[in-house]
Amino acid sequence: MTVEVNKLAPARPGYLYPALIASLALNLLFVGLFAAAAWHHFQKSQSANEPGLLAFVRQLPENRQDAVRNEITGARAAMKDLRVNVRKSWIDANAMLTEEPFDKAKFAEALAKLRETENAYKTALNNALAETAASLSPEERKILQSWREKRRPNVLRSQGEPAKDGAKPE
Repeated sequence: MTVEVNKLAPARPGYLYPALIASLALNLLFVGLFAAAAWHHFQKSQSANEPGLLAFVRQLPENRQDAVRNEITGARAAMKDLRVNVRKSWIDANAMLTEEPFDKAKFAEALAKLRETENAYKTALNNALAETAASLSPEERKILQSWREKRRPNVLRSQGEPAKDGAKPE
């Protein structure tokens, strides 16, 4: 018995299957990267809605969250002009670095003004924190203390204490 073979059909090259698998792997990589980017964007948008002290509010009991959130947002609105002044002072002082001829006294004066506006802003922040803490119950102040301890700046940590990211400070 003889078998007939269609000799007109082209033979598939040997590199076709590995190329197909590589293409599939590349497509899966891009789909995974896109999914990860979408996930991170969603997570950031969730936490971006309540930055700073407002993130602490989520740890409070449900019945207290709105009152404390309103108090904090009201204090933030009152400090908006101070924040704008700090930003303007910083931009003005930074712009002096490239002015020719450089005037050291004028630059030092701009830095002093920046320090004053920053101090006014930080004083307002601290007063708002004190007002918020005064309106909390003892249990809620413990939550606030724990939240602030986790957010303590690395500069305030002792030499052997681990940093926020778990790395040892230098």
